[in-house]
Amino acid sequence: MTAEDIKQQLQLPGVGQIGVVVEDIDRAIAFYESTFGIGPWDIREVGAPNVWDRGEEKFIKARLAFADIGQVEIELIQILEGDSLHLAFLREHGEGLHHLGFFVKDFAAKLEQAQAMGLKVLQKDPFGQAYAYLDTRQPGGIIFELIAPLGDQNISMLRGMMPG
Repeated sequence: MTAEDIKQQLQLPGVGQIGVVVEDIDRAIAFYESTFGIGPWDIREVGAPNVWDRGEEKFIKARLAFADIGQVEIELIQILEGDSLHLAFLREHGEGLHHLGFFVKDFAAKLEQAQAMGLKVLQKDPFGQAYAYLDTRQPGGIIFELIAPLGDQNISMLRGMMPG
């Protein structure tokens, strides 16, 4: 199954988010602002006591920074505490492109369909309602993220609900 097959079978919309794992979010923001003029940034620190990560419940604390590039949200991810999928990526590949996110209004149904297609869930939020990383690395070289949007906006529910 190719990445395009997955996208078509799940009837995913266009890419709505680009996720980048970084070691230092402040340094990354300075780079994106000075080099590409990207900003303003919405920076959040979040602790999740029971994230489902590669088959285990884990505590993860992260700094997240969001900015919009036209219709696409860019998300910078810096893990502060806990062992997560993001830290494994950082150890194996260094900083860089981690995932492509798709805002889906029917999040629960899409997640169920993806699992029925045999796609493994690498990580999901504690409530299983806001996001889920799907293991699409083999067919496409990158992780797909299903994201529940905040209302009619193409911003992640988590971004909209986290204190700034």
